[in-house]
Amino acid sequence: MQKHLGRKEAHADERPSCCSRQRTIRGFDIDFFDGSNAELIDHIIEASSREFSYIVTPNVNHVVRLEEDSELRRAYANASHRICDSQVLRGLMTLLRIPVPDVIPGSSLTGELMDLAEAKRWRVTVIGSDPSQIRTMRRLYPNVTFFHHNPPMGFFDHSQDVQACLDFVIDHPAELVVLAVGCPRQEILGRLIQADGRARGVGLCVGASIDFLSGKVRRAPRWMQRMSLEWLHRMCTEPRRLTKRYAKDAVRLVPILYRQFR
Repeated sequence: MQKHLGRKEAHADERPSCCSRQRTIRGFDIDFFDGSNAELIDHIIEASSREFSYIVTPNVNHVVRLEEDSELRRAYANASHRICDSQVLRGLMTLLRIPVPDVIPGSSLTGELMDLAEAKRWRVTVIGSDPSQIRTMRRLYPNVTFFHHNPPMGFFDHSQDVQACLDFVIDHPAELVVLAVGCPRQEILGRLIQADGRARGVGLCVGASIDFLSGKVRRAPRWMQRMSLEWLHRMCTEPRRLTKRYAKDAVRLVPILYRQFR
C-alpha cells in the first residue's frame, strides 16, 4: 500500500481525535467510542466544517481482519471514532466482561445523518455505489447536493485510481463523505484522504449503507435487528457472498477470543 500514500503521510499518523473529550472503552485491541448516539451526532456536526476526519465501524469481520492487516490497523488508529456496529460483537464483549458501548449500526447512522444533511442542506460526496442509487438518493433527499465518484472494480490495485478518489473528495468539498467501497479499502482511503491534509468534512466508512438507503438491498426487520440476527438476514439475502465469509470469520475468531479470555 505504500504506493498509495499521500504527500503529507509522514506527519499524519497517530494524530489525536477531532473530539478529544470523547469517552472510549477498550476491547479486542480497539478503543470503542463509549458515548451516546446523540453525542456522536454532535461530534459529527462540530467536525463537519473542519479538517477531514473519518469514522470506522468495527464488527466481527473487522476484528478478524485487524489481526493480519497492518494498513487497516493504521486506518483504525487514525480514525476519529470507532463505533460498535455489531450486536454480535457487543455480545462477545459482554461475555468478556467488557463494559459494552452502545451499538450504533453504520447503516442507521448514515440514515440519520442523511436526514440531518437534508435539513441543513449539506453537501455529500459518495465514493462507491452505482449511478442509479445516487439518482434514487437525490430523489429521497432533494435538498442535499450529491457529488458521486464510482471507482472501477479492483481500483485499489492501481495508484492512479486511488489518487482519482482522493482528488475527487478534495475537488468536491462536502460536510459528509460517504466511503462505500468495502473494508479495508474504505478505511484505508479515509486515512489517505486525512493524510493528504487538503480535504474537509467527516468521512463515514459505512460499506453497504447506500445500498440500504436507496432500496437496492433490504435491511433486516426490526425484530431481527433487536435479536442480533441481522447477520442471518444478510446471509440469507446474499448466501454466495456471505456464507463462506461468515464461516471463515467464525473459525478465525476462536483464537482471538481465547487470547481475550486469557
